[in-house]
Amino acid sequence: MVVQNRLAVLSPQILGVVDLNPQAPGMVFAREQGWPTFTTIEEALNQEDLELVVEVTGLDEVLEEVTRLVGSRARIMDHQMARVFWDLDEMAQNLRQELQKKTELEAELREDRRSLQELLDSLPDSVMVLDESGRVERVNQRFEEITGLKSASVMDQKCSELCRAMATCQINGEICPSARVYETGRPITIVQRSSCIIGLDPEKECYYQTIATPIRSKKGELNVVITSREVTEQIRLARETEELARRADQILNTVHGIITITDLNGRLLFMNPSAENFFEISAKEAAGRTIDSLLPGEGAKIVRQNDQSIVREGGHLSHEEVLMIKGKEQILITERILLYDYKNDPVAICRVARNVTEPRRLQRELLESEKHAAVGKLAAGVAHELNNPLTGILTFSEDLLEELPETLKAREDIQVIMREALRCRQIVRDLLDFSRQGKTSRKVFPVESVIRRAIKFVGKQAAFHDIQFEVHMGDSPPFVYADQNQLQQVLLNLIINARDAMEGRGIITVSAEQRPGKGGTHIAVTDQGCGIEAEDLKHIFEPFYSTKGDRGNGLGLAAVRGIIQDHSGTVTVESKPGHGSTFSIYIPPVNRVQKTGDGRVRSTAPAYHSWSDS
Repeated sequence: MVVQNRLAVLSPQILGVVDLNPQAPGMVFAREQGWPTFTTIEEALNQEDLELVVEVTGLDEVLEEVTRLVGSRARIMDHQMARVFWDLDEMAQNLRQELQKKTELEAELREDRRSLQELLDSLPDSVMVLDESGRVERVNQRFEEITGLKSASVMDQKCSELCRAMATCQINGEICPSARVYETGRPITIVQRSSCIIGLDPEKECYYQTIATPIRSKKGELNVVITSREVTEQIRLARETEELARRADQILNTVHGIITITDLNGRLLFMNPSAENFFEISAKEAAGRTIDSLLPGEGAKIVRQNDQSIVREGGHLSHEEVLMIKGKEQILITERILLYDYKNDPVAICRVARNVTEPRRLQRELLESEKHAAVGKLAAGVAHELNNPLTGILTFSEDLLEELPETLKAREDIQVIMREALRCRQIVRDLLDFSRQGKTSRKVFPVESVIRRAIKFVGKQAAFHDIQFEVHMGDSPPFVYADQNQLQQVLLNLIINARDAMEGRGIITVSAEQRPGKGGTHIAVTDQGCGIEAEDLKHIFEPFYSTKGDRGNGLGLAAVRGIIQDHSGTVTVESKPGHGSTFSIYIPPVNRVQKTGDGRVRSTAPAYHSWSDS
């Protein structure tokens, strides 16, 4: 005990150790410690300052001998008392050790709490820890900064005492996150328009993301850790992003341009409604598909080549693309730009295309119309100039025939002159028909009457002896508002062309019907002839363009189109070489035409209400 300093309170000094055996363990230990050793009690009693003799042998005879020899010179502690003293010292030593451990644990606990508080204070989020009863155990520095409440003022208060919602545990119609965690035992994350803590201004538009997390102690008690961070800026940016996306969608959905976006592999990422209508497929169905699946081979090849150009060159490129969509030729003016990601790497191609098919067609028709107008003006002038000399030639030829004897050979030459002059006069009439210089008289009449009259007119001619006619009318007799003579001229031209195409043998079918819905009259002339080559179809209505060689002057179909257009109608042709041709005429109803300043009819009066009066 002395060596272990367990008697430090008594501060004892060892004067010696006595044992009859100098080699006893106690004697050896004493010598190691530097204490005096004796083999007789008498020697030991001669030590100065002797106050206590401790007998530790446990033998009564030894205790009696020591008591006799010591007498009153010092106090004696027998081995039993020494054992009690030893046990008391052991207890004291254990208590000191436990106290030391407790002190160390308390120090460690204080350090852990300090470290935990420092850790919480270093967080950018507000933190509040609640115990199982909902009382505040701890808050961090960020909580104090946001709420203006000091840690000391909120410690041990119930959460409801700090909350704007008070006992209802609800704010803005939403249950308090901590109350929900206490109820369900599961974590929850919500975004609140304003924090429920009383210290914050409820009128200020602020948004907080609050996370409530359950933590169970070893005893099973449920604590809650609530963290909050202000997300007002993120909410504002999200709103702006949503608004920009909404506006972009509105713009993309309303523009008439055909907008498509594909990745660099050609897979569709986006198409606007105009593109859906153009390709006749919904954006949902087209998503992820390639251009090859939407366009025929040649069209897809054109688009891929132009896409590769923009990828190589970057910037902005414009191309004119001629594509076949559902069997129809479409002309597009396509602008291309590359789209980049946040690393400035190209990720997609945006195409904005304008469909110029119809404008190009109208432009061609305008140019064609201007050309026809110029040719018609020229033809009218030529016809008028030729009429007078032709009249003189025919008049003098007839006079000569009357004066010359029947047997004179010159009569045959004069007859040739008259025949060719009459042919020239027919050409003049065709020119006048083409230039439409004659006066028109329009009225409502049944189409069948004009058809029958035209067939009757040609039916007795030798060139039509091997031609059969078939006439088909619709369920209700069709009527038309037109110039009877001009419409008859149109039908005669088409019938004569049909005869020439069949080389004077076959069936010519003429049909007419009243169109349902928008109304109007449809007339068709179909032959069984040789058909028209695709290259000729492009020019068939042009003046002076003929496929008959020397037999035609190229004015018949030009005059047909001119007359029908003057009636606000259209004329089209369908033909395949070796399978005949069908010329179709459409004349709008009366209530869709009217007279313009130059006397031409463009839209007018009530539909066929009094045709019989004319």
